[in-house]
Amino acid sequence: MKKLFIVLISAVMLLCAAACSKHEAPQECIDIANRFVNAYSYKNFESMYEMTNDKYPYLSGMYNKDEKINAMLFDTLTDNLEVEITGGNDFGDTANVTLHIKTADAITILSNIVYNFTNLYKQNPDSYKNIDMDKELEKIVASYTKNPPMTERDSSIDFIKQDGKWVIESNVGIYDDLTGGFLTYYFDVNVLQNVGGSGTVEGNE
Repeated sequence: MKKLFIVLISAVMLLCAAACSKHEAPQECIDIANRFVNAYSYKNFESMYEMTNDKYPYLSGMYNKDEKINAMLFDTLTDNLEVEITGGNDFGDTANVTLHIKTADAITILSNIVYNFTNLYKQNPDSYKNIDMDKELEKIVASYTKNPPMTERDSSIDFIKQDGKWVIESNVGIYDDLTGGFLTYYFDVNVLQNVGGSGTVEGNE
C-alpha cells in the first residue's frame, strides 16, 4: 500500500512538472519578443522584420517621419504603448509568448479624423479655396492624438524553429495588435476603395 502511494505521488509530481513546463515559453523566445516590441516602440520596423521567418514588411510604407501628420499618428501609437508578457508555451518545434497590450485605439482615432475632415468639406464646399486644408487636417489630427482613446487586447507572438533557432512566425495579427488596429482600418478602407464600395463613418465627439 505504501509503495502504491509513493508511485501515485511520483506520477502526480511528473504530471505537474510536465504541465508547468508546457506553460513556459523558452527564454530565447521571451527575449526575442521583448526585442520585437522594443523595435516597434522605436519605430525600427526593419529590425522587427529581421526577427521573423519570412521578413514580410507589414508596416512598410505606412510610416513617414518626414510627414508631420503621419508622424503624429505613429508617435501617438508608440508613445502610448504598454506591453506585459503574461505567459507562453513550449511545444518543441513551436512556441508562443502571450502578451497583454494597451495602446492608443487607432481605429477610433482614424475614424474620427476622417469623419470630421469629411464634414469640414461638406460644410464648406469651397473651403479648399479659402482655407489651408492641410493645416485644418493637422488640427483635427492633433485634437484626437493629444489624449487618445485607448484599447486593450490579449495577443500572442508565435515562434517556429528555423535552422535550429527560434524565429517569429510572421503574422499580420501581432502587427495589428501592437498598432491598436491600424492595419485593420487601413486594409478595410483599401478593400472598400478597390471594390468600388462606399462606407460611412460616424464620429464620436
